[in-house]
Amino acid sequence: MKPEYTAHLTPWEYKVIAEKATDPPGEGGYTNHFEPGTYHCRACGAPLFESSAKFHSGCGWPAFDREIPGAIMRKPDFSYGMVRTEILCMHCGGHLGHVFEGEGFTPTNTRHCVNSSSIVFHPTDKQELVIGVPDFHHCQEFASRIEGVLSVECGFAGDGAHLFEALRIEYDPHQTSPVRIISTLVERTTQDLRRSDYWHCFVRDGSQTPEIPPNVSSGPLLRYTPASEEHQWFLRKAGIVRTQK
Repeated sequence: MKPEYTAHLTPWEYKVIAEKATDPPGEGGYTNHFEPGTYHCRACGAPLFESSAKFHSGCGWPAFDREIPGAIMRKPDFSYGMVRTEILCMHCGGHLGHVFEGEGFTPTNTRHCVNSSSIVFHPTDKQELVIGVPDFHHCQEFASRIEGVLSVECGFAGDGAHLFEALRIEYDPHQTSPVRIISTLVERTTQDLRRSDYWHCFVRDGSQTPEIPPNVSSGPLLRYTPASEEHQWFLRKAGIVRTQK
């Protein structure tokens, strides 16, 4: 798998997603999680399953009776002397688990048995934050490690007077907030990059300005353009940030 898909994983998540290990069965993780939203690949962020497809199978792992169309790849698996069908993320090839048919749990007669370590949940009410930063390569890595942050994209944002390197962040409002995200990013940068003119919170038309640190400016978001693919997770692609195996 490409380093941009694995560098942020814990050693156990790497074993599951890249080396095809299996989470221990039990009631932890997402096994008994039934909030409305979407489950995404933990490695690359691609959407895989809607919460409406999740059901309780009693098998000890999260179960889904259908995938988002085009999200899942199937592959024969003859490991451990068994004949099974492995399921992988179509976008990055990360191991998700196995799919079983003919069990009769739901009308689709299909059970995607998925490792909690392979997926991350995005709630229906997830929020977006666009912030100007002094260095979007390093800040993308810092932001991706903040609890509650779901996705981070590098880009360029402007308010009509200024153009910043920027991050577009999706986050779970039940776990974190704009003030916590921005404060954490500022604290993790070097002292010379903490000046207030390096940081800016952009507000989309019709949205309220969120609570932000007092030394961070804010203004309307008049322009946002994603950076090219070569800039996304640049430090991982360059080998500067490596997978912790």
